[in-house]
Amino acid sequence: MRQLLSSRQSLELDMHVRELFDFSSEMLMEIASGKLWEVLRTELSVGALVQQGIDRQHAERARRELVETSIAAVCGKGDNAGDALAMLRRAKIEGFKDCAAFIPAREELKESARKNLMRAERCGVSVIRYDAREDETLPLARELSRYNVVLDAVLGTGTRGPAKTNAAYAIAALNALTELRGTGKNVHSRIVSIDIPSGLSDAWQREYPIVRADLTLGIEPLKEALYMPAARPFAGRILPVGGIFPLWTEKSSSNAFLIEPSDAEVYLPKVSIWAHKMQRGRVAILAGSGEGAGAAIHCVRGAVSSGAGYIALFCDKELLSVYLSMVGDAAIVRVYEDRDFSPESWDAIVAGPGWGTDVRRSATLRRLLASPTPLLLDADALRLYAKIAPDILNGGQQVRNGPLILTPHPGEFKDLLPLIEDIHINKNGAEFDASETVHQLGELAARLSAIVALRAATTHIAAPNGNCIIFDGSAPGLGIAGSGDVLAGLAGGLVARHIAQHREQGMGDSENAEYILNEAMKAVVGAVLTHGISGMRLSTKKGWFTPTELADECAIITSQIEHVDAECDQ
Repeated sequence: MRQLLSSRQSLELDMHVRELFDFSSEMLMEIASGKLWEVLRTELSVGALVQQGIDRQHAERARRELVETSIAAVCGKGDNAGDALAMLRRAKIEGFKDCAAFIPAREELKESARKNLMRAERCGVSVIRYDAREDETLPLARELSRYNVVLDAVLGTGTRGPAKTNAAYAIAALNALTELRGTGKNVHSRIVSIDIPSGLSDAWQREYPIVRADLTLGIEPLKEALYMPAARPFAGRILPVGGIFPLWTEKSSSNAFLIEPSDAEVYLPKVSIWAHKMQRGRVAILAGSGEGAGAAIHCVRGAVSSGAGYIALFCDKELLSVYLSMVGDAAIVRVYEDRDFSPESWDAIVAGPGWGTDVRRSATLRRLLASPTPLLLDADALRLYAKIAPDILNGGQQVRNGPLILTPHPGEFKDLLPLIEDIHINKNGAEFDASETVHQLGELAARLSAIVALRAATTHIAAPNGNCIIFDGSAPGLGIAGSGDVLAGLAGGLVARHIAQHREQGMGDSENAEYILNEAMKAVVGAVLTHGISGMRLSTKKGWFTPTELADECAIITSQIEHVDAECDQ
């Protein structure tokens, strides 16, 4: 797990470290440029090639050719420009022959950047001036196209609003370089952003200019904005660069975290080899309709992959025989009737996949919301909830007295945003302690006392206490109908498993509401990790895949997290 900071927090950390160690801005820039160059050089070097199976003869040749790599930096006027200029100086000292800096007017550069420009020139770095020319970015792009690596050092974390004048021109030229590369005209330049792609900020909007990088050298603690769903593709591969800022100071901490595949075991419930089905969790699924029958099947398969011990699908009468034939070997299938369904009999309830949004469903949803049983809403149930929640909130009622979990995709999330008053930041230059996505999710989670998991290019999971956990594990194969249904069932099943463990420990629900909410949060994070890891594995193994294959892969992961009772070790 890695700590993430907002842009404002990262600037505060910079100031704190300078005061803590009595560093000047120039000294800290020297440390940063050294670490950045070390990581970039390793990325370019033969060491990476050897690890990929290149034989020694070719490795030695690659080593000799490394210094033939040509490097350019497109600079703005601030600290990122200073970092890039210092990196070019280091490259020249190490024997790289062709290094160039593209800069605006010298007098526009900050003092630290001017000093590093002077040092770079004394090492033999070529310096080329650029000026903003409206709709004439191709000349600069063509000049850049002769370099193997182009450093994006136009704007950094201090960006406010959309880029303008020279900065906007430089960003447009870098993106024109990407377009030139796509034409097949023997252009192979690789764009590497320093810390963040230029133009990106916590309040970045889709219409703002932004560099599309191939690689981002992210200075740790990494920036939240890198993982905003709409902005994430612009960063390319993100390579963390440590050793610049201490990660143990209070200023290095926030309420946002990046989780990685190696964290999965922490969030998945362990199961005793002696556990019977009721001790592995009871999950009820209310899903499916004449218009969305398949979604319920995928949701059940997701619940099965969680390892939950007792799964029941509640459906409309006309679908009973279909579901019995399709999932009857994996779950109990019953016709849903209000008089026969007791929410309190289950450890978790999942509602919504393919469910429909008619009046009957709305009445059922209100009944589920009145129950203390952990409730996960997905798809159609989310759309219904977005319609009925204002009445509940405006009436001063508590949304519900048990864990509520919402798993929207971006379209469903947009439907939920009117439930909070402040849904955008920086419209008037205001600053917040988080990137826009984290800010919005945090506001929504607090307002609804819910866990909200936004599923997009990245997945953001916000808790009512303000914590936000982000998973950067997108795989193309996950972008299929049924993938989200599998996740809903998987998450519901893992919630049921966590709650069943809680029940077996004899802890009273009313006295441990916070504990149950924390367990539900762990379950959702575990489900997102399992789902994402499975998608990446399947993409590597076979390319495209089906929701059924996805669920099967999820089951492999959850079944490997086992616990052998202490008595067995004696």
